[in-house]
Amino acid sequence: MKSMLLLGAIGIAVGGYVGYNYGYVPQQQTVRLIEAQLAQEQSNQNTGGDVAVLLKDLGRRSKRLAPEADSSWLAREVVALAQQAGVEVTTMTQDPPQVSPQLTRLGVNLEFNASYHLLGSFIDQLEQSKAFMRVDRLELSEMPGQKGVAMVRLAVSSFYLPMPSRATQ
Repeated sequence: MKSMLLLGAIGIAVGGYVGYNYGYVPQQQTVRLIEAQLAQEQSNQNTGGDVAVLLKDLGRRSKRLAPEADSSWLAREVVALAQQAGVEVTTMTQDPPQVSPQLTRLGVNLEFNASYHLLGSFIDQLEQSKAFMRVDRLELSEMPGQKGVAMVRLAVSSFYLPMPSRATQ
């Protein structure tokens, strides 16, 4: 009887060992693998959604940037805003575009005579413009014999950002 009991216990132990190592453990490994794949796929979907949002935001913001890598675009925009503000530009020079791998800086230098009020109106036009423009430098010089009027030297810049092509996305 003891030998039968011992054989039964050994059989149960061997059966438990085989069942655990060849049934339960591989099943748990498969479950962990599936959970890891699910987490990776969720991460990929979240990243894809984030990239889509960022591309949409970049597209929206890039509409404020120059549509071409040419300083003449910026010159036309600045002159139009100056005219809206009642400022008559006397001298304007265009800086050559400064190209880098990510973007191109466009710049223009202006000279004009204006009162404080007209200068403020022009700066406000630049700030409120639909196009992104930045005042890089502003110099004021007193005009001899003209009270309340200053000679203004103004450097304005903007940027051109080439959009990534669909082939590289």
